[in-house]
Amino acid sequence: MDGPTSSENRPWWQPERSVAAVGVAMVVVGLSTTAVGVASRGIVDELDVTLRSLSWIVGGYLLAAATFALIGGRLGDVIGRTQTFMIGIAVFGGGALLAAIAPGSRVLIAARLIQGVGAALLMPASIELIAAHPPVRGTRLGFRWRGLIYAVSFGIGPLVGGVLTDYLSWRAIFWLELGLITIAAVLALPLLRDPSDLPRPSTRDYGGAVLSSIVVLVGIGSAFGIESWGWVSWPAAVTTVVLGGLIAVLVRVESRAANPLMHRSLWHNRVVLGANVATIAASIGMLGLIYFFNLFAQSAAVFDSPALGVAAALAPFAVSIILFARFSELLARRLGLWGPVLTGLGLAIVGFAWLSTTSASTTESGLIVPLALCGVGAGIANGGLTGPAVLSEGRARLDEAAGMLSLSRFIGSALAIAIGTSTYLSVAVHLDTPDVPVGHGADEVALGGSAFKEVVAQLGRDLRGPFEAAARARTAEAFATTMRVAAVVLLVLTLLSVWLLRPRRDAPT
Repeated sequence: MDGPTSSENRPWWQPERSVAAVGVAMVVVGLSTTAVGVASRGIVDELDVTLRSLSWIVGGYLLAAATFALIGGRLGDVIGRTQTFMIGIAVFGGGALLAAIAPGSRVLIAARLIQGVGAALLMPASIELIAAHPPVRGTRLGFRWRGLIYAVSFGIGPLVGGVLTDYLSWRAIFWLELGLITIAAVLALPLLRDPSDLPRPSTRDYGGAVLSSIVVLVGIGSAFGIESWGWVSWPAAVTTVVLGGLIAVLVRVESRAANPLMHRSLWHNRVVLGANVATIAASIGMLGLIYFFNLFAQSAAVFDSPALGVAAALAPFAVSIILFARFSELLARRLGLWGPVLTGLGLAIVGFAWLSTTSASTTESGLIVPLALCGVGAGIANGGLTGPAVLSEGRARLDEAAGMLSLSRFIGSALAIAIGTSTYLSVAVHLDTPDVPVGHGADEVALGGSAFKEVVAQLGRDLRGPFEAAARARTAEAFATTMRVAAVVLLVLTLLSVWLLRPRRDAPT
């Protein structure tokens, strides 16, 4: 008997209830990750935020989630999986409520940080909850359903965000999240009475928890600062030195800890490492594409699409993620774990490279095929990573592996926003030519919203055409450059993950 996975003494419905509760929670986390990005124009026009502030509204959520992901993974081992899940629901719901009533960008950013902390608890706890209360047909099936539901919610997030933003308000996204997370709480509440889901107090590692959070915060936070500092600057250099020192201290502390936040066996397991590297790559690809395509397509200088129009343009990407998630398992059976990673991320790289050729003359129909390629690739690569990433070390390391996988997912998404924003702005804001003056802040105009239209209205007729043409060209080049950087990053991560997941040679007899 495997302790928490036994179902002999539980009501027949309890294991399935765990999958239902986790499924609803994954819908909420997936929507919160992608729907808000599509609602950016609505947020910008109502709260009058800049592109830098917008990156914090989307990226701050991911930064907070990554910072606390490892703690979220271990917390289930300390206070109980269901308890951690319920705390995550409470924190996330509080952030959703605050976001729904936010009077300004600062409060909205704070609300998104709170939601990020909630997501950091929910994501690993959702894996642990299924392992502690597995469905009748097994833990792997529960993981499969969890991954599929998350992929579907991630894919339909832009559509939901588009409909709510255009027909109600961007605030409706957070009211919907609050309602759904309440349903997840109701479903999970009876699981608190299960005596098999007990904490193990001996697993506490306070020093590792604090240090790991600081390392992640400094590392990803510095990536958000690159846009202001520049890649070669004294703040960047100082941050790099500080980060290196913190990592050295963390390694030292964890090597001496009786129950480290992540045991050495995780770092020595090629399957775990390879799956996590692939997860980072897939996350960079999925969120990076949704967020920056939204900025590009909604810009008044380019397509001036409404939020729903952006969601419709992303439909090939979203449908491909959903349809091809199951295909990854078939590839893994035939080729091994490296098969779906190489195939999926390889297709995504081709899609991003194709999108990097976008120009001012590119039409919306010309983007359908590369967007679909990115979606097919993301669906295949991401479909079967949870099982290998969290079960390769057995159930003894489940909490740690779940936290590590959640960390990888949030790191990839946060880096996509941080580095992508720096790349996008470095090209898009250069509109201040002698012939085309800019009245507003360059990053406001780069968003192509109301500020862009006000600048156009202030110009004389002889300058409007050249200004709009310059803005269109710069916006298209900003998007293309961001896609080019993403393609290179994905290529490097793909090669690394495939090398880690390569088949082992048979040991000599």
